[in-house]
Amino acid sequence: MKKKILIFMLLAISLFSLTACKSNKIDLNDYLIEKRVNLYTAEDDLYSVTFSSGTREEDYAFDGQVGNMIEFGALTFSRLDGLSLANDSYTYTVTINENNYTGFLDKSEIDNSYSADIGVAAPNDATINVQISFTGYSFNQDLINTSSSFSIDSSRAIEIANDELQDSLETMKKNNDGKIEAVIKNVKDYSNSESLHYYWYVGAVASDGDTIGILIDAASGEVVAKKV
Repeated sequence: MKKKILIFMLLAISLFSLTACKSNKIDLNDYLIEKRVNLYTAEDDLYSVTFSSGTREEDYAFDGQVGNMIEFGALTFSRLDGLSLANDSYTYTVTINENNYTGFLDKSEIDNSYSADIGVAAPNDATINVQISFTGYSFNQDLINTSSSFSIDSSRAIEIANDELQDSLETMKKNNDGKIEAVIKNVKDYSNSESLHYYWYVGAVASDGDTIGILIDAASGEVVAKKV
């Protein structure tokens, strides 16, 4: 599972450095093994928390086929300056509409954050509070539904990806006996300190390891990067 997540995340990250349709379309909705539909955020002076939820494949098996789908909620904790968090024990309590979920955050294999899947999705009108405690510090904030302000929701982002990636999807499907899996994720870009941007990343991977992907501005729907 971790290997598969790493493949998708590395592709999403690489799109920031890349610049680059047909009828009888392939619909990426039929191949989704992870679909994030909303994004909640909060910050204090030092740290940032994001909570993104939706559905994903239960076993996340790298087999080119979509298995049983379950709800998930991805909680991520990081420093605002992008530096590594201290090697510590990070405990969390997430309260969604008065329901509490507790546990420990795990260190990311990809970046400087700590994260956890709490195993539930949050509705778009949820009230969410997150408490994260570690040595000498406690983060306690109510989260804001940032994705509610997106002009482009996850469904529209997939439609854009279907159009932009169609030729490559057809080739990928043909070369892999139809064994394709896809994801849609939220991407938060801190590269410009004066302006925080959010994107939808839509990517597909075939059973032979071939990958394609697209990065879509959540505010405008502009395709800002593409790998085909």
